[in-house]
Amino acid sequence: MRLFIAIELPKTMKKELSAALRELKARSSGGRFVPEENMHITLHFIGESNDLVGAVKAMKEACCGIRPFELHPEKYGFFEKGDKGRKTSFISVGGKLEELSVLREMLESALSDNGFSRDYHRFIPHITLGRNVEHDELVSMELGELSFKTGMTVSSITLFESRREGGKMVYNPLHREKF
Repeated sequence: MRLFIAIELPKTMKKELSAALRELKARSSGGRFVPEENMHITLHFIGESNDLVGAVKAMKEACCGIRPFELHPEKYGFFEKGDKGRKTSFISVGGKLEELSVLREMLESALSDNGFSRDYHRFIPHITLGRNVEHDELVSMELGELSFKTGMTVSSITLFESRREGGKMVYNPLHREKF
């Protein structure tokens, strides 16, 4: 199974982010875009594993002592991908980022203690809108002016299985750990 751990987004936030996604699609010249139902904030990509027991145990350990906290979508951004101008487009996440960082570090530590590889990359909390997106600097500036009204209280993390069904990526929640 292909697994990852993420923060689920409420429907109201997904709807608002979908408006930003429509703008991105309309102004770009291509890319693979994330369906509204798949939007989330990734905490850790596990990859191929059948160790559901270990993943759930790590999630339980990571959430011990964590209290609910607030997050909200902030602004449009992208990661450059290669030299062809293709981008991974996203909406950055703001709010109680210190609490989010503590949760992520606790999760990384617990996953490592339970036999999973640790991610040492710098954590940049974001909601991916598309991959291999092609657009120019003017589009980045215009999308950078978008503003968002919704926020959320984070009170759980979710273990997802990612699989392809009928040519689409489907994210199936396997376990939710509340805090």
